[in-house]
This record gives sequence, C-alpha cells and structure tokens, in this order.
Amino acid sequence: MKQYKVVQTFPVPLQDLLRAREDRYKYLDRFPELKNVELLEERKEGNKVYQKRKVKLAESLPKVLATLLSDPSLLEDSVFDISTNTHEFTIAPPGNDSIVTIKGFSVYKEIGPGESERSYDVKVNSGVFLMGSVIETVIEEIHRHSLEKDKNSISEFLKKGD
Repeated sequence: MKQYKVVQTFPVPLQDLLRAREDRYKYLDRFPELKNVELLEERKEGNKVYQKRKVKLAESLPKVLATLLSDPSLLEDSVFDISTNTHEFTIAPPGNDSIVTIKGFSVYKEIGPGESERSYDVKVNSGVFLMGSVIETVIEEIHRHSLEKDKNSISEFLKKGD
C-alpha cells in the first residue's frame, strides 16, 4: 500500500474555494481538462452531498493497467460534508477494485485572511500479484497529477470570477 499527503493553497477565502470546487463542473465547456469526468449521480442528504463520477482514462492509462481493465475508466464514490468541509472518496475501476483502489480524505479550511487550503490524505492499494507495488506507484503519480490539474482548474475558475 502507498500512502501520501498533498496540500494545496489558494489565495482566496474558504467560501470562494468551496464555491469554485462545486460550480466549475457546471461549466465543463470552459474546462477541457475536466472533459473526461462524467457525473453519474448526485444527491443531498442533510449536510452531506453524495456523488458518483466516472473518469475516462483511455489516453492516460499505462499499458500495465490497460491490459487488466475491460473498461479504461475509474468510478469515484464520494461524500462531501458541508458542515465540516471534509471529503471522503473511493476510486476504483468498475467491478475491479482488487486491481487498484484509491481511498482518500480531504479537508478544506481557512488558513488566514483571504487564504485557504485543501489537504489530502490518500492510500493506494493494489491486489495484483507481483505487480501490485508497481501499479500503486503508477497510480500515485497519476492521482497526484490529477490533483494538480484539479487545483489548476479551480484556480482558473476563481480567476474568471464566475
């Protein structure tokens, strides 16, 4: 199992960051880097927002994984708690969570006047015999890159002031 932490800061108040996090998916035409993300389901129950998304990976999937997957995509199940600004998520290939599973927990918080951050604690686990640690390392790299792209899309959204 691989574990890592990612911390990203934004030069905006927490409320602006949270609004951008949610609203940018309403403007996918302006964010081509999000075009491979499809919202399958969303529901609110009290302070919690439940989402299921499909992330298509055809172009970015390493060959070692592509051969193991019949569907080159990942499903993300997530719960965002509005009262605590925390986000729990599980990401895995459809019906193949033994190949690789990403579990994470992120916290959004104000760190100063007009400045906020989100921090991720992530675990990647693969049950593939003899290749598990290689797959975990590759997925960690892909996921870190994905979080950076996500940060950039939020930053762009904030600049546009939508």
